[in-house]
Amino acid sequence: MIEVVESGRWTTIQDRGRSGLERFGIPSGGAADWFAAAAANRIVGNQQDAALLEATAVGPTLQFDADAVVAVTGGYVDGPTGWNAIKVLRGSKLAVGTIGPGVRTYVAVRGGIDVPIVLGSRSYCQRGTFGGGFGRPLAAGDRFAVGRMIDGDPMSEPWSDSHRLQVRGPWEIRVIAGPQTDAFASDALERLSVTACRVSSEIDRMGLRLETRGLRLQSAEILTVPMTAGAIQVTPSGGLIVLHVDHQTTGGYPVIATVINADLPLLAQTRPGDTVRFRTVDPAEAARAARRLTGWLDPAS
Repeated sequence: MIEVVESGRWTTIQDRGRSGLERFGIPSGGAADWFAAAAANRIVGNQQDAALLEATAVGPTLQFDADAVVAVTGGYVDGPTGWNAIKVLRGSKLAVGTIGPGVRTYVAVRGGIDVPIVLGSRSYCQRGTFGGGFGRPLAAGDRFAVGRMIDGDPMSEPWSDSHRLQVRGPWEIRVIAGPQTDAFASDALERLSVTACRVSSEIDRMGLRLETRGLRLQSAEILTVPMTAGAIQVTPSGGLIVLHVDHQTTGGYPVIATVINADLPLLAQTRPGDTVRFRTVDPAEAARAARRLTGWLDPAS
């Protein structure tokens, strides 16, 4: 068992998420920085869908009642050695501490975190307040077991620096044209791509609001349509909302562009005050970017 001594600011249990349920109003969810989470599981030798901890802003302090192998990836922390397999001895504590640069850090334990599966996943869903073992972020005193979702041996060397994503802004986020571009003026996507957007304080796993001084995109009204992670919605006032993993599954604001899957991990590490610029790419480049990350995670693929 692992006990939560201090919970941090917002620590939840996540895995790859639950796909195929958007039609029922349930987002896919899962780790916001899916690449860092997958790398953490790879480092300790877990299956890629093993559950792990996602910590936001300030990480937890954990106490182990048995020897364990862990990995800490994602946003930078002062405590544990990052992107490396670490042996934690029985009775000892692991303190993640303050996260930065970046805002989300992942803690994988060899064997995975064993909490009940809800609708096909162990992930906590912020929007629905279910899953993640407790139906809420972790709190001091919570205890959970380590599972047996092992796929191979822990990595003997640290994860290569060249195979990590940045965790510090300013950010360039690649997008493809959205499904409602015809609701905007013909130059709207070009105007968006040359605008420096500022991440506001309104940010969580459901999405983030961007401040866009000097940019005012006007759109025609649309009917309510399905939404996906990475969708960049334009509000009636011209503001931008970028949806993330625990997003609502339908919406009535038109989507001017969609963040590619390979850059959703970058979006997950943005902090209030960071600058974001969007760059439009075609589906072929989006596919190449995804294959690049897949190759880092599984060189044999």
